[in-house]
Amino acid sequence: MKSRRTALVVLAASAFAAVAGAAPGQESQLTYSGSLQYASGNYTLSETTRSFLLFNGLTYEKGRWSFSASIPLIDQDTPFVTYVGGTPVPSGRQQEVDPGTSMDGGMSGTSGSGTGRGRTVTVPDPETLNFSESGLGDPVFRGDFTVSEGQASGVRFGVYGAAKAPLADEDSGFGTGEWDYGAGVTLSKRAGSTLLLADLGYWIFGDLQDFELNDPLTYSFALGRSLGGGRYSLLGSISGYTETVDGVDGPVEAGVTVQRLNSSGRSFSVTFSAGLTESAPDYSFSTGWRVGL
Repeated sequence: MKSRRTALVVLAASAFAAVAGAAPGQESQLTYSGSLQYASGNYTLSETTRSFLLFNGLTYEKGRWSFSASIPLIDQDTPFVTYVGGTPVPSGRQQEVDPGTSMDGGMSGTSGSGTGRGRTVTVPDPETLNFSESGLGDPVFRGDFTVSEGQASGVRFGVYGAAKAPLADEDSGFGTGEWDYGAGVTLSKRAGSTLLLADLGYWIFGDLQDFELNDPLTYSFALGRSLGGGRYSLLGSISGYTETVDGVDGPVEAGVTVQRLNSSGRSFSVTFSAGLTESAPDYSFSTGWRVGL
């Protein structure tokens, strides 16, 4: 959920690399990571939203510092979900109405609707039944700093700051047109081939034009284990946000990731996630990859 579309994939990649001891002692490293995700859910609304997301990102690590940037390409089949801070929020957006469009499904068009937060959103467009919106989402930038790392104890503590830039078209639903800011702490504990991870953060969300969002706390907890001499890894995780929309529980997901890591540090992963609250996707499936440059 830190940029939730890729959160599990990115978390798995870094966790498994740490468990396997990938690239030990490197002073600096540049990696490319990507993922392709399919998600489906009604996000508390009456209509199901299905989306494909293609993420691409770069990470530069040097010493205790790590800097990353990522941007998603999104394809979505309803206008009722808006991406805020990288996570889908049930906004129930209303499309602009063409003055020549009929509201009753007559000659000029067919209407579709989605209900949420006590109101019905009508999209009186003949293409509603085959609605599709594609475009770039907002890029997310993040910087991490490792405060302490105990070689004997296997405990690592870090802090991070993040920002989402408002580059996506607000009318597409892929952004709010506002900056989002986040900060948090990370904690990991390594014990042999097992790794425990925790990520706690706080985000300040920009509001939609006619809809105010709450600033959430975020969290991720994961347990990973290296298998097959470090060539394979398994990670289970749970991650979520506190309430971002009044009266709607924040999105919470549980996921399982399997990853293959080769000797050159390249990795490929498969993740399945299930939503535990109504504002999360009912389920999502993704594949991810990571390559050193």
